Amino acid sequence: MVRLITHNLLACHAKGCAVNNFPLLLQDVQIELFEQEFNPEFIRNMLPRLDWRALVDAATLASG
Repeated sequence: MVRLITHNLLACHAKGCAVNNFPLLLQDVQIELFEQEFNPEFIRNMLPRLDWRALVDAATLASG
């Protein structure tokens, strides 16, 4: 989830990416699952920063 959240915060800043630079498209995704302790403070701090539509789209693309 953390990498998916990180993806949600990224945008292309390369020359020529001024239009339609967010969210970055996921291609050739390999999923690995690692158990993590639940950190409510992290979640509470990240929720306001997330673009929910982009997060859902990225999760859908990643799950195939």
